[in-house]
Amino acid sequence: MSESKNKEKPWVQRLYDRIWLLAIAALIFFAVSYVGWGFADILLIPEG
Repeated sequence: MSESKNKEKPWVQRLYDRIWLLAIAALIFFAVSYVGWGFADILLIPEG
């Protein structure tokens, strides 16, 4: 039992324990993906 107390939590579990950090990471991911999608749409519009 003392062995399990000495073990450190995995980094994924530590990330899940910090809900605000996870929320900020999700917002950054979605913002970057939507901006990237928008640039891809603009660049793929054929010239008129």
